[in-house]
Amino acid sequence: MRGIEGALFVLQGVREGRFIGSTLRALGDEGKIAAKELSLASSLAYAAVRREALWHEVFGAYLKVKGKGKPKLAPVLLDCLQLGAAGLLELRNFAGGALVNGLLEILKGKGEAKAVPTVNAILHNIARDGGTTLEKLRRSPRQEERALWAGVPVWSLPAWKKTWGGGDLAELFELMQIPPRASLRTPPGKRETLLALLENAGGVPSSLFPESIRLPGTVLPSLTPGFGQGLATVQTEGSMLVASLATKFGGGLVLDMCSGRGVKAGQIAQTLASRPGARLECWEISSDRHLAAVREMERLGVPDRVVLRLGNALSLEPAERPSVVFLDAPCSGSGTWNRKPESKWRLNWAKLDRMGELQRALLRRALSLTAPGGVIIYATCSLLRQENENVVADALSGETAYVVMDTPWTGSHTRRGRPWGTYIWPALPWLDGFYTAIIMKRAEA
Repeated sequence: MRGIEGALFVLQGVREGRFIGSTLRALGDEGKIAAKELSLASSLAYAAVRREALWHEVFGAYLKVKGKGKPKLAPVLLDCLQLGAAGLLELRNFAGGALVNGLLEILKGKGEAKAVPTVNAILHNIARDGGTTLEKLRRSPRQEERALWAGVPVWSLPAWKKTWGGGDLAELFELMQIPPRASLRTPPGKRETLLALLENAGGVPSSLFPESIRLPGTVLPSLTPGFGQGLATVQTEGSMLVASLATKFGGGLVLDMCSGRGVKAGQIAQTLASRPGARLECWEISSDRHLAAVREMERLGVPDRVVLRLGNALSLEPAERPSVVFLDAPCSGSGTWNRKPESKWRLNWAKLDRMGELQRALLRRALSLTAPGGVIIYATCSLLRQENENVVADALSGETAYVVMDTPWTGSHTRRGRPWGTYIWPALPWLDGFYTAIIMKRAEA
């Protein structure tokens, strides 16, 4: 499979509900595409999906038929136009002519030869005029047009406005154009060991997190040196910082209420391994994610240090009252949209509201489960106030047994919440956006 064909395969998977990353990993792991072609497929697919609405607006301008609106096109034609617009206007190191010719050949092979002249003409117009169109949107006085340029769903703009002032929001829109890069987490004390394995990969130590190594690009986990031995875990530094909070408060039981695939849980387990009496219990409602977490603990060599349970965090009971409850709540993922762009196009207001209801219920449960004197860490990978400070405020309304503590982070990569918690600002390509609030339960509660 060639790179352009691979990118189209990924776009088809996104339409069917699959994720870009998992589809690319499957292509690589199954040997269906060479490493160099996989890199091209990844660059094209991510570029196409990050600003999907923008590319449809750009090529849609050439599809309008006076008095008739836009014609209905086959999915493969729409995918080729989306991929072509993204590649021509965003990828600087790929020849536009080769991209257009590759897409036209694919259309012929799929029985769409009649559409080739139209697609060819549209893509040549985009190559000629598209850059000017993008710059007009970027500099537009209308926030709706700047949101379109940034790849932010326009329906979500009111939520962004309520969270951030004009300057911060404009900066976020710019930061969303930075191509993400991979960072690797190592077990405590193993960073130099992994750096030696990465001698030819360009890895450098992070200045933000002592167990992190920054890479100059993105990687497939299974192809990363040290992955099979549990020395390397692909994880953003924002995620590492958030998970590290679960290990900073005393001993006893740490409860991870929504452990997902076990990336943060693995970090917590590796850190707690050297602490006598410290234990980790993890809950996950999805059987697929639960099984992935089981495999992750085995890969890291810590299966005996973690109790993994499948079930609903609103009804499960821990083995004992935890001293720390780590609640990485399900959310919009708006802080990770640059790295996981497909998720934002599957959201709407109704889903966001339902997410908020679940977040409040989970946080109230976390408050009730924590032992007196213990700590609750509420976290999301969202940059929207309605999933963060508003949730904390609602959960603590009328409560006197809890105190919100300061988060131990400062610097240009952070923003203070209003009034509680701290945001991790996605100011670097190894950082996604996160929010966290640390809540202490009074000892006499």
